Amino acid sequence: MAGEQIFLLVAVVIAVIVFAFIQVSKNRHRIKRVILNRLTISLKAFQSKRHESEQSVTEIEPTFLVAEEKSKAELESLQNVVEDRKQLARDTDVSHHLWSLYKDHFRFTSPQSLDPHNQDGEWYGVKILHTSTKNYLNKFEFELNRNRYKFIDDEENRNWSDNVKFFSLFLYDDSNRCLIEIPMTVRVVQLLRTYSVLSGGPRAFIPGGWTTDFINAKFVHQSIRNKEIRSEKHQERLREIEDLKERFGISD
Repeated sequence: MAGEQIFLLVAVVIAVIVFAFIQVSKNRHRIKRVILNRLTISLKAFQSKRHESEQSVTEIEPTFLVAEEKSKAELESLQNVVEDRKQLARDTDVSHHLWSLYKDHFRFTSPQSLDPHNQDGEWYGVKILHTSTKNYLNKFEFELNRNRYKFIDDEENRNWSDNVKFFSLFLYDDSNRCLIEIPMTVRVVQLLRTYSVLSGGPRAFIPGGWTTDFINAKFVHQSIRNKEIRSEKHQERLREIEDLKERFGISD
């Protein structure tokens, strides 16, 4: 009895497999067409998306190239203007004039030694309003030809490297606009400090009438200083003449 049941079960399984095989054989072409159709649709969808992506990149690329070329041209033009202004500063020697004025009459001169009435009622046309040192910045606020300016140097805010220090001297107008930034260097040789203006030109420079005012002021200051030096030497010579006459009994 058990053997007959197993036989019937096996016969049913075989019949099902044969039926399925017959059905698959009959629908093989239809199934193949369905699969191919699905693959074709997927491929077309992929190609469509890729084309849209390529089209989008193609549309963006010319715009980017135009912007890129424009920025390159603008930067090149700007660099030429900057170099022209640096050359103007070098031609007028404004950096050296300003440093000379600054070191002689601001940075290394005690405010107590400046008599504002020692030159025909005014101190070389310059009126110092305020001096201060804060956050290692030396600041001098002053008037020149009735215009307000401000000198700042950051020497004390810079570090030494092999007895050399790099710093900047800034000049601002009354609207706190930086008119010029002069790159400087100081070297220590045998305990003496030597200052120099770097030759590459200013790091910032806005030309204007102020350059003439400062250059003229520097020349006036230098001329007055030269007269003072000559006067001092003249007095020294007179004292030496009197001393020699007295010691050697020489009379006029």
